[in-house]
Amino acid sequence: MDWFRRRGGRQEDSPQSTTNGAEETKTSPESAEDTVSASVARAAAEEVVREEPENEPADGFSEAGIREALRDVRDPEIGRDLISLNMVRSVEIEGASVTVGVALTTAGCPLKHRITGDIQDRLKMIEGVEEVEVDFGVMTDEDRQNLLTSLHGGPSELAPAFRDESRTRIIAVVSGKGGVGKSTVAVNLAAALDRAGHSVEIMDADVHGSSIPVMLGSLQKPNVVGGVIFPIESPTGLKFISMGNFVNEGQAIIWRAPIVNKALTQLMRDVYWDEPDYIIVDMPPGTGDVALTVAQMIPKAEALVVTTPQADAARVAVKAGKMAVQAHLKLAGVVENMSYAECPDCGKELKIFGGDGGERVSGELGSPVLGRIPILPDESGEPGRSLFAEGSAPARAFDEIAASLVRTKARKRIKVL
Repeated sequence: MDWFRRRGGRQEDSPQSTTNGAEETKTSPESAEDTVSASVARAAAEEVVREEPENEPADGFSEAGIREALRDVRDPEIGRDLISLNMVRSVEIEGASVTVGVALTTAGCPLKHRITGDIQDRLKMIEGVEEVEVDFGVMTDEDRQNLLTSLHGGPSELAPAFRDESRTRIIAVVSGKGGVGKSTVAVNLAAALDRAGHSVEIMDADVHGSSIPVMLGSLQKPNVVGGVIFPIESPTGLKFISMGNFVNEGQAIIWRAPIVNKALTQLMRDVYWDEPDYIIVDMPPGTGDVALTVAQMIPKAEALVVTTPQADAARVAVKAGKMAVQAHLKLAGVVENMSYAECPDCGKELKIFGGDGGERVSGELGSPVLGRIPILPDESGEPGRSLFAEGSAPARAFDEIAASLVRTKARKRIKVL
């Protein structure tokens, strides 16, 4: 700005024309050019002054800057930023204080305090902001319906994550019989994928034997808005949905197959799955109707077969794998759970269950063994304690399984005789 003023001042002082009484002397081309330069310089200087008022706030401390900063704040349930969800309805600045108006999908949003904290933490990173208030309101019915339709599609459609064109990989964890640790494999595989930086959610399709809520230590009921069910976030940050969260703890679900299939269909249609990188489906054991329902609804799903070393477990695991293939699911691989225990004195592997069940299943199905999970005493079984500690031998095995899944695509379906 000073440069413009100095330049303008010099050119204003330079002679541009001379007048002797009524007689006018014509200016030279050089003088005319200087006149134009001086005018441009003065205009530019005035423009700079207009663009730099004395009370200009610090970088980012403006309504536009605050709205841009709020793109970093996500709704905890939906997983998208507040701006793209049209939840930020107003921004008011008074001195060093900022008030943000946020429209919630429902007045009883259970994560209101978390949204408040996230907004305050982000905006106080802007230089000059000292106080942040969040003024909550509620969306109108029309706004809420428009939002849910944009996120989820029509009421009769599959959630976007389950559609063929979605980037989400669906991993169905299957087993031939109960008691082989299928649910333990499901939650720890999800945790390993999460540790590796992938977004992952869990669907508990084991309706009669729902164990995911207890294993993750989250027994609360999910939030339902306009018929759309939002997954529950566990204390460890894993999101999941389970029929076990819709009934009271200890209550038996006594449903016949048609009702079970309808419930699973609702989980795939009415739950807001935010198209994560992976959805892990904890399937019921055996070769019943649920596997057929999942295969029909999600033909792109991949089956991860869980077995233990025993011959009997391997035999029924092969049946489960072949049934999955016959139902047009692809095979992702085989996991041998409870494979061995480490001797506390010598460190050797003790095959306490004997057998080579993983290799047997792999050979029969033509699908690789992705990992063998060791037994670690007292690591699971209590509510919220079914996730192996990061760095433990089982957790490292799951990290390897997750890495194998990420590196490879599902193998082609095998021919079932």
